[in-house]
Amino acid sequence: MNGTDRGRFPALPGPVYRGAGAPQAPPARQPLSRFFAANRQLLLFTLLFVIGTLLGIVVYALSHTVVGEELRTMLEVRAVPSTFRSGMSALFSSCFSTILLLAVLFLCGLSACGAPFACLVPIFFGLGLGMSEAYYYSTGTAGIAVVALLVVPHTLIAAAALVLGSMESVRMSLLFNRQILPGASIGGLWGDFKLYSVRFLLFLGLAFFAGVVDVGMRLLFSRLFQG
Repeated sequence: MNGTDRGRFPALPGPVYRGAGAPQAPPARQPLSRFFAANRQLLLFTLLFVIGTLLGIVVYALSHTVVGEELRTMLEVRAVPSTFRSGMSALFSSCFSTILLLAVLFLCGLSACGAPFACLVPIFFGLGLGMSEAYYYSTGTAGIAVVALLVVPHTLIAAAALVLGSMESVRMSLLFNRQILPGASIGGLWGDFKLYSVRFLLFLGLAFFAGVVDVGMRLLFSRLFQG
């Protein structure tokens, strides 16, 4: 076969051998590893929340004889009266703790030393959730239903707001931290602060939505669990 016949026939399939000096294409990253690499901070703060929840369960298991009566009073299922004033009062009570923690996160982000404290907020919130779930589980089948219908739906939304708020607080705190390093340029954070404020307004909206879900679920199902 001469040189002119090479263009008439397609190349046969088979392995392609490269020279020792030829650059090799980097191996394609697996979708799972790409997901973990792109969302490692989100996964880290979610893990902190889960750790807090497990700690809450352990704390209740070790001290339920001491705190059981207090939790019974605090976590008693109460129906929401179907009036506007009562509904707004229940909504404010449901949102208050999440909004308070978001305010703490916002202030932590404005401090160069606030990042460690922002990391504690998901643990603290998870601690309360874990103790609440452990108490309801200890009451039997009705408690499991309470957790499924009246605790988990709105708590997951509030937890999402706090996890995202913690991430944003740490990011802003680290930006302030870089300002005090030797040789760092001072200023230039106005655009970051505006973005920071807008994102916290969105997290505040999530907290309000969690309260709406909480009140709505209690209106629908709380009477089923009242003895």
